[in-house]
This record gives sequence, C-alpha cells and structure tokens, in this order.
Amino acid sequence: MSPERESADVRGAFVAVVGPSGAGKDTLIRLAARHFAGDERFHFARRFVTRKADPDAEDHAELDEAEFERRRNEQGFALAWRAHGLGYGLDFSLHAMIADGRTVIANISRRQIADAAAVFPRLAVAHVAVPRSLLVERIVRRGREDRAGALARVEREAPLDLPRTVWRAVEIDNSGPVEQGLSRLIAFLENC
Repeated sequence: MSPERESADVRGAFVAVVGPSGAGKDTLIRLAARHFAGDERFHFARRFVTRKADPDAEDHAELDEAEFERRRNEQGFALAWRAHGLGYGLDFSLHAMIADGRTVIANISRRQIADAAAVFPRLAVAHVAVPRSLLVERIVRRGREDRAGALARVEREAPLDLPRTVWRAVEIDNSGPVEQGLSRLIAFLENC
C-alpha cells in the first residue's frame, strides 16, 4: 500500500490497527496478544479511555476527563485524540519500548494515522475491513446503538488515507471466520 522506509536510529515499530467500528479490531488484537503471549518482541498497548471499563468490551484503562486533560497537557501520552465524544490516549512509555526494539501494537482512530506517523518513525498500519452491511449488524449486536445509529455511524466513516511516510501497511478482510483475519494480522506483525 505504500513504500517502505527505514530509520537508522529506530529499532522497533508502532503498528496501528485501524478500521471502522464493528470491524473486529479489538477481537483480532486480543487474539494476537494471546498468540504472542510471552514473546518479548511484541507489546500490546492498553489504551486510556474516558469511558467506564466494560468486561465485555475493550480492555482499557479508565480515566476521567480531568485526568485525561492533565496527562495530555503534561505530555503523559505518546498519542492522544478524541472520537465519538471520548478521550483516548497511549502511554508515553511506548517510546522506550520501541527504542528497545519492540513492536508495539494498538488500536487507534484512522483519523490519527498522520499524527502517529509524526510521532512514531516506523509506523505500520493494519487496516481491518468488512462490508458495510456486516458493520451495521455487528454494531447493533454490541447493544450500544440501535440500527439507525449504527447506519449513521457507518455512513460517517471516512476512507483510509495513509501518509507517504507509513513504513508498511496491510488490509485485513475480517468478514469471514476470525481465524482468517487473525492469521493475516499475525503474519503482518511477524514482518514488522
């Protein structure tokens, strides 16, 4: 999807897992983390989110708005953004892991790819994609939005636009059995 670039002073990489709500990003990340459990080459970042923790959803560190803004203002995040009325952040310590040669994997907003490219010299992008009709069904099944809300969310989704500085990229079709999408993600991570 884009030309490769190397950075002589960076040993590790940041892998942004992106895609629309309902594409299955969190499921693929969770299963890949299990696959690579104990493998020090990989670190699956836990996001900070200004939303209550939910055991049936993404495993994230919960923080309130004031704490999010404090950390953001004090450069406590390597990357921070807002989406869907929530604040999201990735801990600043990820820079040290990447400098030590590790591959750090995180779910980020597609709108943050350009910011991530400015922050992480070796940025790889795994774009998880599924047909729109399946996205709507998955969003409704989660129970956070009704069908009309899910349709509106899917219609708002912007196309993926990668900066030229992205080091590696792959599109992962996650519309079939989860094992197929997982095997593509694992293969991509092994090559980052």
